Amino acid sequence: LKKSRFLGNMDCGTRYGLIGDSSLYTKRNNNKKKSYISSVLREKYRFVNLTERIFPGGGVLDLQAYLQDGPEFDVLGVSYFGNEHTKGRMDVKIQRDLWKDVFRLLSRKVRSRVVFFVGGYAEKYTFGKVYDDNLNIVKRWIRDAGFQVVEARQEVSRWQLAADKLHFAVDCLPELAAFWSQLLKPRKFVRPGKLQTAKRKSEADAAQMEPKRARKDPRDKWLLPAPQNRRDFQQRPVNWSDLNSDSSDDWTKGQERAARLERDKKKLNDELAMRRTMMLKARGLLPAEPKKEPRHVPPRRL
Repeated sequence: LKKSRFLGNMDCGTRYGLIGDSSLYTKRNNNKKKSYISSVLREKYRFVNLTERIFPGGGVLDLQAYLQDGPEFDVLGVSYFGNEHTKGRMDVKIQRDLWKDVFRLLSRKVRSRVVFFVGGYAEKYTFGKVYDDNLNIVKRWIRDAGFQVVEARQEVSRWQLAADKLHFAVDCLPELAAFWSQLLKPRKFVRPGKLQTAKRKSEADAAQMEPKRARKDPRDKWLLPAPQNRRDFQQRPVNWSDLNSDSSDDWTKGQERAARLERDKKKLNDELAMRRTMMLKARGLLPAEPKKEPRHVPPRRL
């Protein structure tokens, strides 16, 4: 019974993918041992059907080659930190064509959703400004192609680097796994250290579950009630005998009421416009009126 309940909580049907560069694993300071984010996702967050592929030091060419011959996914996460854009300005034409092919392959190979994590920035890795410029161009291409791109600048600035100053330290592995779990299966994300605040907010949200009464718009008094069913209103037969009855008086009264409301509305708008003009004139915000020259009247000849 326990085993079946445990398997019931797993997402066994959805095919998840996690591909990218070396930002998908962490390193220890005293050795080169790697700790993978995918391992925590499988063990702690129950991503049973998860396929991972890492290209250490790789870039868009590796993404293109893998997507060309790789499997299909329902949800795919791509971690891209721009290893090929750290030293010089990119060749925009070549890179644009490569990314267009990647987007075409993603549209064909991924069934539901693709999310990119492009979290690198120059200050974090002590690169030049050209690194930020290149990644900004790539992020714009991703958004224009219709895919989700996440920067997570606040989280990346908090995650420490290992001794090589290139890879995330192993101490960040739990937060990195929680972060990727949120990206692959979106839900309400609670930042570390704010669990109590989130609990209080959830209790307050539960207390406000009752729907609030809509606030009445003061402009509604100027609107006449519209027919509820447009088709019935248009196809309603005309009873010509009613034209000589009291209904014609009701129709006339309705027309007079509508005309009176229009007059009141116009009067109110004119008054508001006059007050606004007076206020702007008092503050000196209106242009000065041109001076009118006195009209020259020629003398009459006797």
